[in-house]
Amino acid sequence: MGIQKLLFIAILVMGLSAFANEEVKAIRAKMRVMKEEVATLKKAKRIKESRALNKQWIALNHKALWLENNEQIKADIKAMDIQKPKKPRKVLIYSKTTGFRHTSIEFGAKVLTFLGEQSGAFTATHTEDAEMINHTELTKYDTIIMLNTTNNPIAKPEQRSAFEKFLASKKGLVGIHAATDCHKNWPEYLEAMGGIFDGHPWGAGAKVTLYNEDLDHPCCKHVPQGYVIRDEIYQYKDDKHFTRDKMRVLLSLDLNGPNMQKKNMKRKDNDYPVSWIRSYTGSRVFYTNLGHNETTFVDKVALQHMLSGIQYALGDLEADATPSAKIGKLPKAVK
Repeated sequence: MGIQKLLFIAILVMGLSAFANEEVKAIRAKMRVMKEEVATLKKAKRIKESRALNKQWIALNHKALWLENNEQIKADIKAMDIQKPKKPRKVLIYSKTTGFRHTSIEFGAKVLTFLGEQSGAFTATHTEDAEMINHTELTKYDTIIMLNTTNNPIAKPEQRSAFEKFLASKKGLVGIHAATDCHKNWPEYLEAMGGIFDGHPWGAGAKVTLYNEDLDHPCCKHVPQGYVIRDEIYQYKDDKHFTRDKMRVLLSLDLNGPNMQKKNMKRKDNDYPVSWIRSYTGSRVFYTNLGHNETTFVDKVALQHMLSGIQYALGDLEADATPSAKIGKLPKAVK
């Protein structure tokens, strides 16, 4: 490629970047005005109008985040450790909510779809249509990603039956964040996912310190020991579903980190996993509690971790799922 052509491309990229920066400034300015309008509407108890306007604010925030980060995300993906798929892979991203709705859903779905495209690891379809959870439709996919689903997003018996049949056919299941905050009356789902939400002592603004329980494990070897990320972290009910006898914990919280001790921590064993894998009826399951905040989906370490977990679930990344208890993996001791 000639010097003149390279120079032209460089100038074009700089121009596009400058245009994007100006667009972001305009969007952020509009968002500040809208935020004030939302507050005014709430004060006047015009709740329906405030919610509608806040929804527009969220959409603008996602647009600004994408403009600010998409080129960096693309560069980060190029530098990632990617396993070549054994065959073309299809993933269904399901994000229906019938309870609390995370504002990061649409942005997260966009980034995960982009992650699949840019890495070549998979192609994704995003839906919130529960009618797609049927046997005929699910046979088209290798893995289902439950993205911040809440309450009861798969409600009909025939849909649950199709979901269970999918898992019994040696497929993949991925849970992102609130995937453990749903289906509390569906034992098979709870057993597959491995944990039930029991509060979040570490809120959305908390900076949490992660403990990598196996620095050589292919699903988490990219996460530096003591990595700090801002995200909301759950604790899980102490029951038959949540046990190291069944799941291989990858990441957990390092309670020795700064500001990690919280008043509403419930677990006497100090066991606060963040990510794990397990085998369930022949299928491969990966879950990570990361993903409450939009910014998590632009964090290159979190994205690599998600990609590795998804590729494990797809069957393209070989990884040891021997339960933690069988190999003596325990939470980091609290000093």
